[in-house]
Amino acid sequence: MADKFNVNDYVIYGKSGLCFVKEIKKMRMANGPLSEYYVLNSANGNAVTIYVPCDKENLVAKMRRPLTKDEIDAILTEAKGQHINWIDNNNERADYFKKISDSDNYRDWLLLVGCIHMKKREKAANGKHLSSKDETTLKLLEKLIEDEFCHSLNLDNSQISDYIQKKLERS
Repeated sequence: MADKFNVNDYVIYGKSGLCFVKEIKKMRMANGPLSEYYVLNSANGNAVTIYVPCDKENLVAKMRRPLTKDEIDAILTEAKGQHINWIDNNNERADYFKKISDSDNYRDWLLLVGCIHMKKREKAANGKHLSSKDETTLKLLEKLIEDEFCHSLNLDNSQISDYIQKKLERS
């Protein structure tokens, strides 16, 4: 059974990222039955509202509490010294990157972001750019990581990269 959330709780909702529970109310959607819904608003200033029916366990299961500082630090410790290798074949790379970005494995997300950044620097040195798919994957994962980590660590967006880098530095 999924967690019970309350008004003003911060939650992560799938790939929508950090949200807060604005209200819990009974409503009817598209001539359906009257049901109770979590009304989620994006916490990053976007005017995004998400309605999650409280009686749909598969949708409520997409809601979770943000990571704690200890959980984030454990993920960073686990990722320290690891890397993901770049895959030259575009189709294989796209499939592999999608598999990682569709997961909820923050360690792999961090490693993938590092991999893509490394390739981006390499390409830039040769006057080239990442493919739009690679750039989109990078931006999505950076946004998800940044929003949640900033919230949980109580840091500004401008501080999160330094925090991550310091935790990942080799001893």
